[in-house]
Amino acid sequence: MAVVAAGWRRPRALQLPAWPGEVSTLACALALGLVALLVVCPVALLVVNSFQVGAFGTPTTWGVGNWVAAFTQPDLAGALGNTVSLALVREGVGMLAGILLAWLIARTDLPGRNWLEFGFWVAVFLPVLTVTLSWIMVFDGHNGLANQLLQRLPFVSGPVFEIYSWWGIVAAHLLSTTIAVKVMLLTPAFRNLDAALEEVARTSGAGRLVTMTRVVIPVLAPAVLVVALLGTIRAFESFETELILGAPPRIEIFSTKIYHIALRLPPEYGVATALSMVILAMLTPLILLQQWFSARRSYVTVTSKFRPALQRLGAWRWPLFGMTLLWVLITTAVPVALVLIGTFMSIFGHFDVRDPWTLRNWKTVLGSPTFLHALGNTLVIGFGEALLAMAAFTLLAYIIVRSRFAGRGALDFLVWLPSAVPGIILGLGYLWLFLGTPFLRPLYGTTFILILVAALGTMTLTTQVTKASLLQLGAELEEAARMNGAPWLYTFRRVVLPLIAPAIAVVGVLGFASAVRTTGAIALLSTRANQPLSMLQLNLLADNQFEAASVVGVFLLVLTVGVALAARVLGLRLGIAAR
Repeated sequence: MAVVAAGWRRPRALQLPAWPGEVSTLACALALGLVALLVVCPVALLVVNSFQVGAFGTPTTWGVGNWVAAFTQPDLAGALGNTVSLALVREGVGMLAGILLAWLIARTDLPGRNWLEFGFWVAVFLPVLTVTLSWIMVFDGHNGLANQLLQRLPFVSGPVFEIYSWWGIVAAHLLSTTIAVKVMLLTPAFRNLDAALEEVARTSGAGRLVTMTRVVIPVLAPAVLVVALLGTIRAFESFETELILGAPPRIEIFSTKIYHIALRLPPEYGVATALSMVILAMLTPLILLQQWFSARRSYVTVTSKFRPALQRLGAWRWPLFGMTLLWVLITTAVPVALVLIGTFMSIFGHFDVRDPWTLRNWKTVLGSPTFLHALGNTLVIGFGEALLAMAAFTLLAYIIVRSRFAGRGALDFLVWLPSAVPGIILGLGYLWLFLGTPFLRPLYGTTFILILVAALGTMTLTTQVTKASLLQLGAELEEAARMNGAPWLYTFRRVVLPLIAPAIAVVGVLGFASAVRTTGAIALLSTRANQPLSMLQLNLLADNQFEAASVVGVFLLVLTVGVALAARVLGLRLGIAAR
């Protein structure tokens, strides 16, 4: 489907000035200032407070004591080594699998590819902590179902799998979101690739592998680089899976060390903040590298002559379908089934106890006023963030990609900052920001602050999704509309928005899913009045009420998957290559 501007007639709506102009430049400057206030100030407060020595809530003095204490933490080098090694292996395997699966779904005649893609969406939205618990039920070295079944074989003498290990952590990530999120983000980019590029390569005698490595991947380099960088950042700040699976074998990474320090009694926020600055220093060069690489080349793949096409898999069609479907079922149906089973268990994960099944967990949770109040807060926060992300972050992406605003490079850099700081520490920065700024202080304890902070936590990912889509659109599409007399607002609404609508739908779904699941960024800002389901689940897990927590996880799953299904149908209907 190609979008053209011929035949445009002037609408009756008020015309806005062409881009750029005085009004649009002022709007860009205001956007930059607002993002700087909400992003730079918390990070600056983190830096400042890392030099304030003293217990939290008591008088402090200036000094480097926090930094000395941070760098003298036991086994700091081992935690850093585990962080880097786990991230490299996890992201290396995840990127290779993600690129292959995204190509199969978007560029081939794989049967049921649209529903397979939605299966990966579901895997992304499953609560990470709940999924990890489900795999413990299967691969625990002592009570895991897989080990119990295998040990009944005559030639098996001991546990085959041990999820509480280095490789267990890697496997748990690959079986949850690591591969699925890459498929989700890369599939739209592959789908918007003009088939003429591949046809030229094949005409020149190149095979599929050469075409993939020499044509497709280089053209989609910005999208691939963004996804790889986002995965690396997520690997550095992830701590839920490592916290659970790394505790028995004493495998600690940087984020779990920061988490443990922040939760000490009394909490050592200064030391934790100093360690978080190390992560920020490590990730900042990667952010600058991505911006430099993307600015050097043009990666337009959707123009007025765009033509999609599917490659035939031939004899490999059904075997590849079977392998893809099997992976989708393993990462979605199996965890969901185990979570549902857990809600009916007297003791979570134990099948050998007397009377293992009960309805008590559901009755307790559904009859609790706290749960009903948290459910209402979750709906408000989820839909609020989705709307905010789709409107605000689409505008930010357009300013960065399409405008001539002098500060767009700084704006692009600021968009990346929130993802470079662990969520619990970033939440501390926002706590200092809202309590220390007089005109922001009344927002503390309200639902709005959770919507805002949750949205800022996903600003990097959601903005990059829209940016990747905009980078693939040829500027001649908008230029043709303006040459026919269309003002900027009409061009944006009738030309740009229809082409990036699938990306905007993804942004909305990501915003909703992140809002209803987030814990780290809002942990210090949530109160009893505005507590969402995610915080209720975290509190239940902290109290070892795994059965009730699994019931709450089911509701989180229903909310996210339901919205994902609605947005997926809308995205297919509006997509460039929708058929």
